[in-house]
Amino acid sequence: MYVLVALASIVAGVIHVVPWATGRFDSWAAWWGFGHILLGITAGAAVVREMGGGDYIVWLGNPLAVVAYAAIFIGLRTFAYPDSSNRLILAAALVAAIPLFFSVDIAELGFRVGYLSSLRALFDLAITLIAIRLARRESLHTAWIVVALFAPTVLLFVARALSAFNGDIGTSLTGLKYGLAAWLTVLPISFILFRGVSLLTMDAERGHQLLSALLERDPLTDALNRAGFDRRRATWRGEGAVLMIDLDQFKPLNDRCGHAAGDAALVALVRATSAALPNGASVFRWGGDEFVCVLPGAYRAGADATAAAIAVRYADAMAAIAPPDLPVTLSIGRATGSLDRIADLIVEADLDMYAVKQRNRDASRSIA
Repeated sequence: MYVLVALASIVAGVIHVVPWATGRFDSWAAWWGFGHILLGITAGAAVVREMGGGDYIVWLGNPLAVVAYAAIFIGLRTFAYPDSSNRLILAAALVAAIPLFFSVDIAELGFRVGYLSSLRALFDLAITLIAIRLARRESLHTAWIVVALFAPTVLLFVARALSAFNGDIGTSLTGLKYGLAAWLTVLPISFILFRGVSLLTMDAERGHQLLSALLERDPLTDALNRAGFDRRRATWRGEGAVLMIDLDQFKPLNDRCGHAAGDAALVALVRATSAALPNGASVFRWGGDEFVCVLPGAYRAGADATAAAIAVRYADAMAAIAPPDLPVTLSIGRATGSLDRIADLIVEADLDMYAVKQRNRDASRSIA
């Protein structure tokens, strides 16, 4: 079993380190990979020691195991929080390894196993908590695989530590075949064999989410596009409202102030809309300077209030973009009804938007 752990850990480590060295993965892969390589080396060292290796293997191997545990934890922590500092964790791991430099005698095997198992339980608990946060914060379903692989070993390592401190280990760690101490050695190993590549599954899912976000969002405004609309429409149920938004005087703004000003106007509109939308609502770039907002659960009064809030926020933002004599305002159409007929609501809101635009034009002509 220890040989299998050594091989599985080293292979998992190399799988992470090589892509990191070629620039494919970020630093989290280096921490995770080198940590597993060190873990594999220490597992192999335990076998060599049982075969008659010198005390220097114990003197170096056990402190190295603590560093391996810390590196694996730092790998996941860096994956979750790329800008975090890990100096204190490394320093704490080095301090925690100090007692193991002074414990070499075979008679102290129980102390070493208990001490290392206690540290391993703490690191596995920390990894479990970070994985749970990742699952909730980023909706990474594969993070629950990490939880399933690390959470059980917390209790197993605690039980193994108690067993070791109680003297159940004896003087031969790898020679255990029967009894509770043997099971508490084998069971954690069965989890360790499979979890070395678990971080790759999370990276793959995160990459898939990023790619989906890029495909479903307008690169200029960061509003959802029609692909994003198609993906979300199946989730809309019950009553709701649709707003169709179009910019007035957008072409004159582009012609007079340049496309940079036009782009700024579009970005300002999405920001103003996003700030004014209620929870659960979404804004989509429908094409050109037209945008659609879907407000699940909203009725006419709510749609009118949201439209008014968007117009006010947008006017404030445009004061710094458009010249005073070229007001870039909004025409906003509304439609309410069952979101099961979302296509019909968009047509109705579009017709209402053109009616609003015509009224705005008529009003500007009468003032002139």
